[in-house]
Amino acid sequence: MGLLESIRDYQFHRNLAREDEICLHLQWKEDGMAEGKEIGIAEGITQGKAEGHIEEKLTIARNLLSKGSTPDFVNEITGLSLDEIAKLC
Repeated sequence: MGLLESIRDYQFHRNLAREDEICLHLQWKEDGMAEGKEIGIAEGITQGKAEGHIEEKLTIARNLLSKGSTPDFVNEITGLSLDEIAKLC
């Protein structure tokens, strides 16, 4: 192989390495975005469930209070604080 062919071969492989590096960076970026999206969705579901449980507890507390239950009993059943229960009265 002559000098010119060696230089062309070197440049060719150097360009391939650059393209591989660019492809890897793009793949890492896509993977990171997908992972971030998955984490965001999971956190949103968890937060939504927690908020849903609070709404359920508040509804139960309102029903118990409307039937004459004491705030202490409502606290025991729902786990809501007495301050939260007092706001419902």
